Amino acid sequence: MIEETSIAGARLVTGGFEGFVPLDWIKDAASVTGALAAWDRGALAEADVGKAWDVVRLPRALGWKTLTQMRHTGTPVGPAQHTPDAVEVLVPVGSGAEWHLPDAEVLTKGIIAVPHPATVAPSTQQAHTWIVSPLECGPLTDADLLHEAYAAALAATHMDTVQ
Repeated sequence: MIEETSIAGARLVTGGFEGFVPLDWIKDAASVTGALAAWDRGALAEADVGKAWDVVRLPRALGWKTLTQMRHTGTPVGPAQHTPDAVEVLVPVGSGAEWHLPDAEVLTKGIIAVPHPATVAPSTQQAHTWIVSPLECGPLTDADLLHEAYAAALAATHMDTVQ
């Protein structure tokens, strides 16, 4: 039997959506129907941290620098969003637990607000945008590789201020 729900012209059927982008990335962290309804209203969707992913929250400028460097070197980067206060990178559950770097915060529970996956910089939704959309990438970012890249960005920033 096919389970069906209609939201804003899209049909949610067991196993996916007809007429909408794939949403496998959020199904374990939020109510998909709730996310679609929020995005249809122009709002951000609420997603639970610690279910499908954890979040590493970095300062905006250093977060951008970190992700740019990772992409430049060919290091895989999973979904990452720019918020009014930070860059938030989705990482596998439990993988960032040992982080101890300045100004970085690892979220293992709580709720984050996420824009529609088609909202990619320079477009924004309530001052949120995907730097790397969940639709354009593979797996979540490796927390150890993110840690290394962030440490390098911190060191480079420190060297720039010392000179």
